[in-house]
Amino acid sequence: MKPEKNVEQLKFEGSCYCGSCQFICEGKPLFRIICHCSICTRISGGIAVAFVGFENDDLKVIKGLEHLRGFKSSERMERFHCEKCSSNVYNQSLLANRLFRDTPLMNFQRDDQENILQLDQLKPDSHMFFNQCQKCYSEMFKTDDLIKFSSMPGSTIIPNQQKY
Repeated sequence: MKPEKNVEQLKFEGSCYCGSCQFICEGKPLFRIICHCSICTRISGGIAVAFVGFENDDLKVIKGLEHLRGFKSSERMERFHCEKCSSNVYNQSLLANRLFRDTPLMNFQRDDQENILQLDQLKPDSHMFFNQCQKCYSEMFKTDDLIKFSSMPGSTIIPNQQKY
């Protein structure tokens, strides 16, 4: 559902690390989540990845489409990265009943001090695949007061403060 004409339209800008691939996102994020799944952590080399999701048509590549390379990481997702710097630009959901595009939070435009612009509208509000969070790292997340889904959003919620 698109916002009413009188409602202020949100707009976010971002790019890959080298800036060859640039995108804009217009509209309210569908979700803002930290993913702990084994695919995201292995691809990123990190303990988790924060993503911001938008309706398909709301995330548009405006520069560098020719530099994007994609691969199907699972039956649910195709991931697109910049061929020049290898950073993940966006992911495309392949679920017929849940189409969206998401991009890592770290790709969004920053100010001169490297702070993400409009962070209050982009920062994560939940975790997913928290059951896959490596035990040595779960301690740092257990008191963040964000919702922790055991797998996909809508799955069992793991209570905050719980021993993992």
